[in-house]
Amino acid sequence: MSPSDSKRKNPTENIGLVLYEEVGGNCPKCTKPLMSKGKNKKTKLYEIAHIYPNSPHPHEITLLENEERLSDDVDSEDNLIALCRDCHKIFDNPRTIEGYQEMVSIKKELQRISKLKRSWFENSIDAELNDIISDLAKYTGEEQFEELSLEAIKVDVKADDTLSGLLKLKIKTNVRYFYSEIKSKFAELDKATPYTSDSIYCQVKAYNVQLKKAGLNQTQMFSALKDWINNRASCKNTEVAEILVSFFVQNCEVYS
Repeated sequence: MSPSDSKRKNPTENIGLVLYEEVGGNCPKCTKPLMSKGKNKKTKLYEIAHIYPNSPHPHEITLLENEERLSDDVDSEDNLIALCRDCHKIFDNPRTIEGYQEMVSIKKELQRISKLKRSWFENSIDAELNDIISDLAKYTGEEQFEELSLEAIKVDVKADDTLSGLLKLKIKTNVRYFYSEIKSKFAELDKATPYTSDSIYCQVKAYNVQLKKAGLNQTQMFSALKDWINNRASCKNTEVAEILVSFFVQNCEVYS
């Protein structure tokens, strides 16, 4: 065993599980499953890779001297990533600037998503929103809602270059067909408990500001808000969550 190998710390089982969960059980490079399921057991198919090498060779130190480091501690969770064995081997041998930059980019995106998931549980949203979600989830396509005029749709004014064209179209369509219906449902909630809508609007706006501070672009913000609503609601429905975020774009809580 070389002196450099003797310094290597093997990640604990818990760290390995955290990193496995971070990539969602699939290799973040090739999407290959990182666990195989047998009849009575699961077999681990992944390895924990050091993004910046654990014991860099002299040429690797020179190669990466001007590159971003995700942690000064090479054994930190920030510098580790779960990869399939093939991708780990390709990444390490030989190590290249392009490969390193790609892995740093992948890890940073995984960290961003993990941070967003934690924020879902740190930001509350009133339970009354579940009533609206449940009602919208029952929509059959036969109901005739009051259609909002094109002139009233604000997404064109608020959108910047980071909002994808297809997503902009989806928001406008959702707003046109569902805005008036959702607005009336909020009014019903306010009759039962005054200021319910104001409370929910403030919570959405506060989370919107938090996402802006985190540097998310408009497409990423829409996705994060959709996931937040979907995960905080008792009725899980991604389509309804998208309709609600579209409503909040028109209602000025989002992208404002």
